[in-house]
Amino acid sequence: MDENDILSIIKQLEPKLQSVLFQTRNDYREDLEQDLKERIINIIKNNINLEVPSFFDLIGEELMLDYSEGLTRC
Repeated sequence: MDENDILSIIKQLEPKLQSVLFQTRNDYREDLEQDLKERIINIIKNNINLEVPSFFDLIGEELMLDYSEGLTRC
């Protein structure tokens, strides 16, 4: 995920960020905004997995697990 993708996500979240910021005092808004955006960026960078398994990959894994369990029972 590149910088433009992250900026796009933050732009999409901007209305929600602004609604949260309006609930705080003016003295803290700028700091809170910076902190929230920093946390969002960290979450995006650490938690987004670009290689999502397909349905058939998941089914194949289940079948392999069932098959391997069947072999150990013998």
